[in-house]
This record gives sequence, C-alpha cells and structure tokens, in this order.
Amino acid sequence: MEISVSSRDGASWIRLKGEFDLGAAGDVEQRLSQVEHQHPPTVVLDLRELTFIDSTGLRTILGADARARRDGRRLVVIPGPPPVHRVFRIALLDQRLDFEEGDALADLGGEGP
Repeated sequence: MEISVSSRDGASWIRLKGEFDLGAAGDVEQRLSQVEHQHPPTVVLDLRELTFIDSTGLRTILGADARARRDGRRLVVIPGPPPVHRVFRIALLDQRLDFEEGDALADLGGEGP
C-alpha cells in the first residue's frame, strides 16, 4: 500500500494505491489521524488507484467519516475502479458516504495535487 498526502486550496488529499486490507489499515489510520489533527475543512480520500479493499478498509473509511461528521469536517471519497467501488455498493455505503468523481472537485481547486 502506498499512501500520499498533500494539500491544495484548504483541502487535504490522501491518495491510496494498492491493496487496502488488514495489513494496511494501521498505516492508513495513522495518516488519517495526522491529517485530521491539522483540522482541514475537507479531507479528500482518493481511491482511484486501489486494486482491492476488504471490510477492514471499509471500517477505516467509515470511522474517518464519523469523525469528520462529529468535527464538522467534510470527507469526500473519490471512487476506486469498478471492482473496488462494487464493495461499497454491496455494503450500501455508496448511499452513506460522500462520493464525488475527481473531475467534480473543481470547487476544491481541481483534480487534486
């Protein structure tokens, strides 16, 4: 799992590449925590380069969403490829999380860093 973090126009971007499973969850959680402590108004979680996600990955993202809602922050998720996004649809999380296509993020300064 590769994790990159950057900022642009007040939004913090976290890009995930590879497999988001039990082995990667701790690293992702640590990066999310670091970003959240900076109190950005928006956190963008970019899943476009994920190849796999399991229930641990889903749980990690749900936790980040719950913290964002609690703290008055917006968590935006850019969907991954169809096999990855299918997991969100099966769990009905596509109806709960704030999914935006990358090109729809113009209000956050474009497609990201």
